[in-house]
Amino acid sequence: MRWIPAAALAATLAMAAPIAADDYVILVAPRDTPAAEYAAAQADDQRVFAERRLFRALNQAADLLGAGGAHTVTIMVAAGEYPGQTGLGVWELPSIANPEGTLRIMGGFNDDFSGRQPFGLLSTLVTQEGRGGAFLTIGSRSQLRELVVSGFVFDAAPSNKYDARSNSILKGSSRTYPLISFNQLRVQHLVVADNIFINGAHGAFDPGIGGIPGSVVDIQNNLFLNTIKTMKVAAVSGGENVDINIRGNSFILNWPFNPDATSSNVGALELYHSGGYRTLTLEDNLFAFNPGGAMQHDWPADRMGEIAIRNNLFHANGSLFSTSTPEEGVIVGKFGTNPTYMSLDLITIEDDLDYDVAGNVSMDPGIALAMAPLQAVDNDQIQRENTVINDVRRILGMNQSGGAVPIANYAPRMVYYEGLPVFPTNPEAARYGVQPTRLWSPGPGS
Repeated sequence: MRWIPAAALAATLAMAAPIAADDYVILVAPRDTPAAEYAAAQADDQRVFAERRLFRALNQAADLLGAGGAHTVTIMVAAGEYPGQTGLGVWELPSIANPEGTLRIMGGFNDDFSGRQPFGLLSTLVTQEGRGGAFLTIGSRSQLRELVVSGFVFDAAPSNKYDARSNSILKGSSRTYPLISFNQLRVQHLVVADNIFINGAHGAFDPGIGGIPGSVVDIQNNLFLNTIKTMKVAAVSGGENVDINIRGNSFILNWPFNPDATSSNVGALELYHSGGYRTLTLEDNLFAFNPGGAMQHDWPADRMGEIAIRNNLFHANGSLFSTSTPEEGVIVGKFGTNPTYMSLDLITIEDDLDYDVAGNVSMDPGIALAMAPLQAVDNDQIQRENTVINDVRRILGMNQSGGAVPIANYAPRMVYYEGLPVFPTNPEAARYGVQPTRLWSPGPGS
């Protein structure tokens, strides 16, 4: 039985917008599936197209938008596994120069594409050992009005190497590419929503767009799990024109670049200075069990831009530091005139930092995780027997009284499957982080 009842699923379906006269839809489904049969029956090869491979849909979208004009292309991807062209496990959107164009790449659809639920109907991008880049790369110097990436599973484990005794990741032997590369995309509105980023050896993604006046980045309702140096929150150029909103995401068990408190890239989110954004808003997120801390702050306060940290849940972050309470590890970094690493708790960031900080809480969200077996796993050809971790402290070697502890396992391979969704079981924590009922969909005027 699915983890979300059928009635609730029906209530959460995010419907694709009707096809306007100047818009296009590309339906994608694996060969020999009911979804593929439905897609083929709907295709007219003028406004509606059907593909079995995502890379073909990306190529066709680039062709359609490359002709110019204020068109919207929506790629609707059914649940299933997608291996990439010839099984290489990477996808690239060809460069597009259309500042009026909109591209929406959306996964998790049911068999007749009438609705979707990405946390139960999984659209998984299957990579492999030795992948040659990010899972998804946006072509160099692309220009769009809007880009949406929503509803996919990005699991980097098949391209990683793991120690046979501890299942800890072998970082030097794993692929050092992020999971998405925006490649200095120039865009008015970037949306990354409803995705699962897991087991990344070198980051999930950075919102590395080239900012133009009024640009907005919305990072919402994503699960970031077991990923090393998850994100640097900054646009790569023209950031002073960009508003970055990070809302309703779950950051769980994400790792520093090196497992020690004095390393670089310690916190799950690296907060950049004002050159990377105009405003930065963090709301309704869940940060739990991130060993290096929830957020890293290494810049003097007078170099930071406008930051709001509101209504987030923080629990048991910063176990690499001497954390005595679950409220610590909210912000870590090098503070003071003689910089030394420190770990700040909720009260300190509210009283001592000149940001908009309000409504944040700390409580145990009650999360269970699934870990792959303790063995070297170079590929997915074996049958896994996943181990449920009801108490994440087992992985971190944490104790109840706090204090710095050695890491028992460094970024061991984790698993997401619909039978054990990574959502809070504590009713008081249920409103924080990823919500299967809060999927992105086109709004009025989109």
